[in-house]
Amino acid sequence: MIVHITRFVFVSAGALGGFAASRLVDWSDQIGYPEYLVIFIFIILGWSIGYVLGGIFGRELAVAFRRVEERLHEIAPADIVLAVAGLATGLVIAWLVSQPLRFIEPVWVAAFATAVLFFMLGYTGMRIALIKRSDFARVVPSLAEEPAPCDGPRTKVLDTSAVIDGRFAELRALGLLEGDVRVPRFVLGELHTLADSADDTKRARGRRGLDLLARLRADDATRVEVFETDFPEVPDVDSKLLELASATGAMIVTADHNLTSVARVRGVAVLGLAELATALRPNYLPGERLRLRLAREGKERGQGVGYLEDGTMVVVAEGQEHVGSEVDAEVTSVLQTSAGRMIFARFLGAVEEDTDA
Repeated sequence: MIVHITRFVFVSAGALGGFAASRLVDWSDQIGYPEYLVIFIFIILGWSIGYVLGGIFGRELAVAFRRVEERLHEIAPADIVLAVAGLATGLVIAWLVSQPLRFIEPVWVAAFATAVLFFMLGYTGMRIALIKRSDFARVVPSLAEEPAPCDGPRTKVLDTSAVIDGRFAELRALGLLEGDVRVPRFVLGELHTLADSADDTKRARGRRGLDLLARLRADDATRVEVFETDFPEVPDVDSKLLELASATGAMIVTADHNLTSVARVRGVAVLGLAELATALRPNYLPGERLRLRLAREGKERGQGVGYLEDGTMVVVAEGQEHVGSEVDAEVTSVLQTSAGRMIFARFLGAVEEDTDA
């Protein structure tokens, strides 16, 4: 709408300007065309210039208006009231101070000095009002900051790794991921870039993420919304997500350990899927027995390595000779790392496999 209005204004101004230009000189004598044709040509020329310039300025004005609108959503109403009051106070002071400037010669120097004075004092008044907000709040309690009421669960924002991982969909279907689940357009753009990558692994991951989003958007139980937002001044996707979560109070859902750590340092709410999976794994205490199949040899001599159903790695001492077989083992210690849990056990005996067909 802003583009159309701006273009209409520029087109009207261009047409009127073209008509005025056609009356400045007797163009009929200069180029030999009839007067009505000269007027028509100038109006069309002015209209065309206005149409082009209106489109350019209209798009820039629409972007600027959208940024101002987003910024106003983030500003508390009390801040707007204080800013307006400070600006008005500064302008009144500037008007009083500028009275002697009227006598300065030449006139353009007085006008320039007055304009600079109004700008500086108006801005200063607005800044002082915002900086001294806490002091004003003691006099007018309604200006004190109040926490925004929480009407429901936080909005969840998915990053690229969470979309590719896909486990959020199961949490959503089980009702454990409450609230709106949304994907910013810049995350979708990164998935598209991965899907077009020359690297086979990256391309497969990108396509998996895009296919999962396409499937979930059609399912009401696990519906995911893609929305338009961006921070052009921020270079990478992770930083954009942190800025978005900080501005909106949303929670980031990610499978990226580094992003999880950075979000916690910055005080941003984050749900790490890897940490959630680790927390839900069963606890094994020293002395407990478990049964598993050894898949390969360990790094140390005599060790065998197997995996539980949840993916936890188990290192079995004296299990090297039984790789490929199912064994009983006793837990000796559990090591918790940032990447997950590792269990150390000692071999108790091989499980006899049933050979009956």
